[in-house]
Amino acid sequence: MQRADVKSVAGSTSKNSCGCAAGFTVVLAREGDYAEFKTVLNRGRHPAFIGRSTMMTNSRNGGALIYRFGGENIAVSLINPHLGILIALNVVPQHRGHGLGGAILRFLVPNFARVVESKVPWFEANGYRAIGKLKQGISLRTQVMARAELFGLAGKIKAAFGSRITIKTK
Repeated sequence: MQRADVKSVAGSTSKNSCGCAAGFTVVLAREGDYAEFKTVLNRGRHPAFIGRSTMMTNSRNGGALIYRFGGENIAVSLINPHLGILIALNVVPQHRGHGLGGAILRFLVPNFARVVESKVPWFEANGYRAIGKLKQGISLRTQVMARAELFGLAGKIKAAFGSRITIKTK
């Protein structure tokens, strides 16, 4: 596993914080780390099932990450690093409300996220905007969200290039 200490992306944390948002360590999970990964998902009661094949696929492309603090696994995330899409983020209950989730978002900077309905307000508070309507999955409704900065960027690109931009379909 590869490790990286993260101290510069913390931002603000609550008064009851243990310091996890300012000093977590990031571990690049490998295919053999599924049991560790799944343990954090279970402790955090992640609402969607994330199976071995999903975790393994993302571990091969560098997008399965385990976050540690004080020698303990406290959060996990799955991200498609090639497309900048956050697939899953889960923080164990003992470290929620400390700013860790926001610090992880600032560390990853995903352009897009697929979010369960109950977490849409949290993502909005962290600088994301909904795209389209909620979609019904097998058991949960989900929302595709994008970083708010992308909406302004799209307008700037159109203004800069004007009619010189052509979009090919097929």
